[in-house]
Amino acid sequence: MNSAACWRPVAFRRRLLLVFLVAAQTLAGVYLFAQTVPEQANGGTTATLLAVFGLLFAWIGVGFWTAVFGFVALRFGGDPWSLSSRVDQPTPENATVAPTAVVMPVCNEPVQRTLGGLKAIIRDLERTGQQESVDFYVLSDSRDPEIWLEEQATCDRIRSELAPGQQLFYRRRNINLNYKSGNIADFLRRWGRRYRYMVVLDADSLLSAHCITRLIQLMEARPEAGIIQTTPRLARAETRFARLQQFANRCYGRLYGAGLAAIQLGEATYWGHNAIIRVAPFMTHCGLRKLRGPGLFRGPVLSHDFIEAALMGRASYEVWLEPAIAGSFEESPPTLEDDLIRDRRWCRGNLQHLWLLATLGKIRLAHRMALVTGIFSYLASPLWLVFLGLSGYVALADSTPALPGVMATTDTGSGPGFLLVLVTSVLLFGPRLLAITDHALAKRTIRFGGLLRLSGNTLMETLAALALAPIRMLIHTFHVVGALSNLKVGWQGQNRSGAAKPGLSLRHFALLLASAVAALSLIQWHAPSLTPWALPVLAPVLFSPALAWWLSRKPGEGQWLAVPEDYRTTRVIDLAGPAPMGHRTPGGLDWFEQMVLSPVSARDHRRSASPLRGKKARALASLVDRCATEGKQGLTHRELSLICKHPEALAALHWRVWHASHESPWRETLTRMAQSVEGDSPIPAPLPRRREQIAWVEVAS
Repeated sequence: MNSAACWRPVAFRRRLLLVFLVAAQTLAGVYLFAQTVPEQANGGTTATLLAVFGLLFAWIGVGFWTAVFGFVALRFGGDPWSLSSRVDQPTPENATVAPTAVVMPVCNEPVQRTLGGLKAIIRDLERTGQQESVDFYVLSDSRDPEIWLEEQATCDRIRSELAPGQQLFYRRRNINLNYKSGNIADFLRRWGRRYRYMVVLDADSLLSAHCITRLIQLMEARPEAGIIQTTPRLARAETRFARLQQFANRCYGRLYGAGLAAIQLGEATYWGHNAIIRVAPFMTHCGLRKLRGPGLFRGPVLSHDFIEAALMGRASYEVWLEPAIAGSFEESPPTLEDDLIRDRRWCRGNLQHLWLLATLGKIRLAHRMALVTGIFSYLASPLWLVFLGLSGYVALADSTPALPGVMATTDTGSGPGFLLVLVTSVLLFGPRLLAITDHALAKRTIRFGGLLRLSGNTLMETLAALALAPIRMLIHTFHVVGALSNLKVGWQGQNRSGAAKPGLSLRHFALLLASAVAALSLIQWHAPSLTPWALPVLAPVLFSPALAWWLSRKPGEGQWLAVPEDYRTTRVIDLAGPAPMGHRTPGGLDWFEQMVLSPVSARDHRRSASPLRGKKARALASLVDRCATEGKQGLTHRELSLICKHPEALAALHWRVWHASHESPWRETLTRMAQSVEGDSPIPAPLPRRREQIAWVEVAS
């Protein structure tokens, strides 16, 4: 392989070309736009309008030229400077796997779907014969005992099915410190020194065995690499919204991934999952301190991935994006509401980077620009809203009802307005045309059902994107205002089921609807001539609850917005199966009831925690007494978790419940369990009390 110094001049020239193209396009666009602004407009307003337009025009230009870079790279058979191009594929004889941990942080996720995916990864890895070098970890931050007890039981079941030499560990933190980054940091402090590499998964990640072994091989071949990031493909989409996202990812993502990789080379970004990390430098250089600024800029770093990539680069390690590595998958949020809720967290995390840009020293320029890009991905929405407002205000200064930037001349076939519309259309829709062209030239259209079907689906996705754009603009604006106002946001597991609750859409979009109605009423009252120009933006917002509800439904029979995996799936997706959303224990018992009543569960759980003494033991005994006499409904998640964590408490509650009076709320639970036993099967009996437990049980009684 070439030395690290070789790719840097190439990256510099490519980035310089990108800056030149974006700057030239932006200057030309601002010049054309200035020709459409009425002369009667106020000078300060005009200057502000031109500045905002320039920022937005440059922003869409970056996306367009990134796609062009990707198209050119793919037409020449891939980027010769990528790691994948410079490291040959391993043969079975020389394929070696260094000690690697595959970690999956989870927090209140659908257990069967999440761990079913992890089981598929483990099963796929069995085929390679390298399973003894790869250990798997489920790192839980779940607080609901119903969830973490199911996580624990499911991991036990998967562990019992593993091939010899495979290892699966389950660890749940008692204290949720610093969210996901804190979860990973806790794992590294305890077990990181055992491993050379760490593959990080998200709760919805799927990685093929080939992907994992290829990542390890690239790390072995490139000692300078600190992080190698794959480009995950969306998979297992079920709702209309998820299938829209999946189609866009599979159709256009190939161009954008290749373009980003070509521009960034060894100074790419880390996306937080579906990537491999060199453990030693990550532990040494990528620790994240809490922010010490005001409001939003105080507390733990929320979007840690970009910062960790920047810190790795500062330590002279490379970060690579490798879109050529196949077999990396994730899932889309199933509904528009879930997507926007996730964006709210991401918005806060990205805006925190404003503080880090000012306080982190010696960060490479490429990583600084990546932080700026992440920030602007959310600031662009309020800027677009400001641009629309200023455009309407300036339009009122003109005698004609034309909206600035659309057409200021009476000749619809010429003029700067027409040319500006043409250029803007190319920037917005050009990547879609390039994507179709790329698939056609690469003879990949058959994977999408043929060229005609691919073109029709692209048109459908484009129309949906146009309808969703104003909704995202307003919601992201609310997110930005809320983040800068430091409004608190919860951090829970995502909805991955696709099940939208009745009335959720209307409640979620209430503020959006009120804003749209107020804006349309104001325009109709003060400037009715602008109503036709405002309707394309406001109409989708007015229908957003209905649109969100429709998108949350499954499309029914047929391959709606088909992607390659609909015609020829991959082994790891097949192994993951139909993605079940939940699991109940026999008899309709929940997991806490099963843990308390089942002798097998209670016996197995006795080994899971150390005994308590003194005040803590008496407090726990009080919880056991409350749970035994009043039922579990009166206890919080934290209190139920405390009982489950300590074997003495669980044993005491187990004995109390099995000897409960007829008035006890647990009698109904025992009846349900007895009724669930089929045929002549024996009804489970309570465990006998061991002599050393009698005293503790009496305290709890």
